[in-house]
Amino acid sequence: MVNSLPLHAVSDEHARAVVRRHLHPETGSPFWLERDRRLGTDAYARVDGWESAQELLAFRDESDQEAYEEASRRRPVEDFIPADVVRDADFLWAAQTGGTTGLPKHATWGGAYWKHVSEFSHYAMDTHGIPRDCNWLYISPMGPHTIGRLVVDWAESRGGMCFSIDLDPRIVKIFGEEGMTDAYNRYVQHIWDQVTAVLQSQRIGVIYGTARLLEMLPEYVDARLLKDVRGVVHAGTTLPVQSHKLLREDVFPGVPVLGMYGSSTTSISWQKPFEPEDEHKLVYIPSSPSVSIDVVGEDNVPVAFGEEGRVRVWRLTHDQLLPGFLERDRARRVQPYGAAAELFPWAWIGDPFSPEFTEGRRVEGVY
Repeated sequence: MVNSLPLHAVSDEHARAVVRRHLHPETGSPFWLERDRRLGTDAYARVDGWESAQELLAFRDESDQEAYEEASRRRPVEDFIPADVVRDADFLWAAQTGGTTGLPKHATWGGAYWKHVSEFSHYAMDTHGIPRDCNWLYISPMGPHTIGRLVVDWAESRGGMCFSIDLDPRIVKIFGEEGMTDAYNRYVQHIWDQVTAVLQSQRIGVIYGTARLLEMLPEYVDARLLKDVRGVVHAGTTLPVQSHKLLREDVFPGVPVLGMYGSSTTSISWQKPFEPEDEHKLVYIPSSPSVSIDVVGEDNVPVAFGEEGRVRVWRLTHDQLLPGFLERDRARRVQPYGAAAELFPWAWIGDPFSPEFTEGRRVEGVY
């Protein structure tokens, strides 16, 4: 199964093909062609591999990235896709970001990219022991959020059904900003009331939730309702070491607990196979070559392995190009190690977190 995985380090051939698709003078993506002309890059002719793509296409500075972000909020999503991809794609999922930093940004996940992510996801779940042929309970944002559609797809393709408790991270942010503590607490109780009702009535084998909600779970859910759970998947950004250990050893002893880092922008990075030397720290493998994730310092240069920096993302798919987008998240740059190092020999990331939602390394809110 490993040999069939579509993952590999970003190659010159892959980078060149994606850039030439988006910068083709006749069928390229309108937004990237406009930027190319404005900056005088001539990337279609000059990019011959991964190194030159990084040199010529990366966002020049903060204002350059902000121009892209603003355009992705207000322009038609087709302006960021090559015309022949719009015409020929088997499907294009209209993805939205969470909207916690302003109006949601829009992008797409095309069919080939979806397949790439799905294959990596099933490999990760099978490797970690997440069971098949059982129902899922999804506790996370649904609606326009890509992860909602992904999880329904995973549950159904693995032989189960997906029950969902929707979250609205945008209203949770408003509660926090406006000091509406009572409203926040009531919303959290509302989530757990719905979770309890599903656990009381349905046969649930896998729980998917944000890391923060899974930390709350022992406080709000009767442990007897969790006796049939045989797999746990968590996402969001931060799960502290002690909480990770608590989930594995006390709340769900003997049950696989699998972490995922990602967003509509950063795609999906799956937790490496759990090994004692991890010391319960969460380390993730990016889904290269569709997405390349750096951890960089203030000078935009990758930090040394083991050091913390800001997450920078390259999206290299035929339906979307994202050239070195600086995320708000921070993480530790990890040199591959352990049983999976040979299979995935590109830089990994560890313990990602969003500083604006984290106080003393603990997440504020539910996401």
